[in-house]
Amino acid sequence: MSFKTPKFWYEDKSLSATILSPISAIYGLLSGKRMRKRAEYASTAKVICIGNLTAGGSGKTPTAIALKQLLGRSDSVYLSRGYGGQVKGPELVSMEHKANDVGDEPLLLAQKAPTIVSQDRIAGAKLAEAHQAKVIIMDDGLQNPKLFKDIRICVIDGPRGFGNMQCMPSGPLRQPLVMGLMEVDAFIIIGEMHKLQSKLLPKNIPVFNADIIPDIAALPKDYKDATYIAFSGIAHPAKFEKSIEDIGIKLQTSKHFADHHEYTVKELKALYTYAKDNNCRLITTEKDMMRIGDGPWLEYIDVLPITLKFKTEQKLKTFLEDNLSGEL
Repeated sequence: MSFKTPKFWYEDKSLSATILSPISAIYGLLSGKRMRKRAEYASTAKVICIGNLTAGGSGKTPTAIALKQLLGRSDSVYLSRGYGGQVKGPELVSMEHKANDVGDEPLLLAQKAPTIVSQDRIAGAKLAEAHQAKVIIMDDGLQNPKLFKDIRICVIDGPRGFGNMQCMPSGPLRQPLVMGLMEVDAFIIIGEMHKLQSKLLPKNIPVFNADIIPDIAALPKDYKDATYIAFSGIAHPAKFEKSIEDIGIKLQTSKHFADHHEYTVKELKALYTYAKDNNCRLITTEKDMMRIGDGPWLEYIDVLPITLKFKTEQKLKTFLEDNLSGEL
């Protein structure tokens, strides 16, 4: 399922947000009621939940990858709902799967470590236990109360913060902000957060900062000599395009698709033909590449991976280990 983030979610005043506010009030009440439910199951593995308070991309998947690398645990697995995929699970992701089977993010995670997709998080945790996992890293799930989490980490896209601070559909929040802020054990802020919104974070909950770093080693050595057409189907394409500009890529134009967009042959042919006719190359994200099938366009596409760099790695690692008990 593809989704385009509404612009008015990140505007101070909007007629659209005002019109939708009665629905948002109902959504907030229902979400709050759901969040107050007690967990139904505690896994024998330690569960680290990487989530956010807003809809749309905030950097959860890069954070999940970076946290696993930081912990250095070979007996950890990823657990994902498999957004956009048809497999209900629980099922271990393999390289035979496609994005429309399990979702693009699980495919990306599976390149790093064993990954389980399961719409039922408890069933997914039990499958992880059957595979002798000692640590489960959940990509998303802060708003799912069924599985007990040992550590709940809220990822915040610093520049966007909490938007207009209203619940969906008036704004990006997935639950009332006050409740969401108190239902986490740590915050990871990616980039610089607006001072007014950063003051909303509870003083007793630790905050760790991080930056997104483009991996230019994955690009051709002569990438600065080429002209590119950027295309992406992610929640916030402007972040991708800023990364492109920051590393000195010459960008002719860009094409935006909805988040988790499933590319058709017709669309890929059109991009490929446009690039050929304009003597350009194409550039996209790792996540988008999970949704692109084989074809002549592959010769023209370069991928810009990203990594998450924590500013205080050792402090974060100590926090994780302290909160996961002596078993780590």
